[in-house]
Amino acid sequence: PPGVEQPNNFFTSSMPNKKRDGRKTGARKANANASATFDSQGNGAEEDGAEQVMTENDVEDCTASRDNVIVEQMTKNMAKMLDDKLATILKPVTDLSEKFDNIIERMTTLEQRVSDLEDGSARSAPRMESVEKALQKALERLDNHENQSRRQNIRVIGLKEGVEGSDPVVFFEGWIPEILGMQEKRIKIERAHRTGPPSGRDGKRGPRAVLVRLHNFTDKQKILYAARKKGKLQVDGREISFYQDFTADLVKKRQESAAALRRLREAGVKYSFVYPAVIRIFHRNGSVMILCSGFVIKYFFEQGLEDFYLTVAYIYFRLKKKLRLMKSM
Repeated sequence: PPGVEQPNNFFTSSMPNKKRDGRKTGARKANANASATFDSQGNGAEEDGAEQVMTENDVEDCTASRDNVIVEQMTKNMAKMLDDKLATILKPVTDLSEKFDNIIERMTTLEQRVSDLEDGSARSAPRMESVEKALQKALERLDNHENQSRRQNIRVIGLKEGVEGSDPVVFFEGWIPEILGMQEKRIKIERAHRTGPPSGRDGKRGPRAVLVRLHNFTDKQKILYAARKKGKLQVDGREISFYQDFTADLVKKRQESAAALRRLREAGVKYSFVYPAVIRIFHRNGSVMILCSGFVIKYFFEQGLEDFYLTVAYIYFRLKKKLRLMKSM
């Protein structure tokens, strides 16, 4: 301030003002240049940093591209390897699939054929049943026809072979009435010969049976009656029997009734055994029971001998009930 003595300052110059102003201006210029230089250096550093950042990004992009290429190549290699492996697996699977398709097609065809056969069988079943019934009737009629044609035949069982000589017809015309004690001295015979394999009683080997065909049916009836009346016949130590000549089927049916006939004889029941295989049981009250079926005969005798003396109506009622139960099963 005015009136105050200024201190002597080291930094205060006593140079003229122009010089001081020039120095100030130079200092400001120097500062400006220094600032400009500093700014230029700063900008250069920034530019170098930017270049450095750009270089790192390029490296990262290159690395990413390389990784992508590697991954893509690995993916292609794996895909090719899987395709090769799968090809080896898919080929047999495809073959199996084709075979399965073929089997399914054949099964479908087979099912269709079976269905067609079942339908055809269902349609033909009634006709087959009708044909079977007609065939059974025809066979029965044929068997009956054959048995009727044998009505004039008798079989002689147990006669020693060779006894009849060279002319069996002449031999049996006189031998049969003689051995049976018949009133007729001779009977008329059309044919006589041995038949069948050698056989005997109880399954033992023996002489063959003699088949004799008579000229008259009445002579056969007389011979069989005389044989039953005579009982057991012995000729040269052998038992001789006379039987009717039947077919094999009828003989089998008649043999099924043999046990029933034996029981009737043992029980003293009056009966008759008539053609073809029918048992007639005579009740003591005068009624007659006819047993003509193997099942009926078996069931009848399973009831016991006391049933012989039951009423005919009651026995038939039980038999019919039993038959109905069997048919319903």
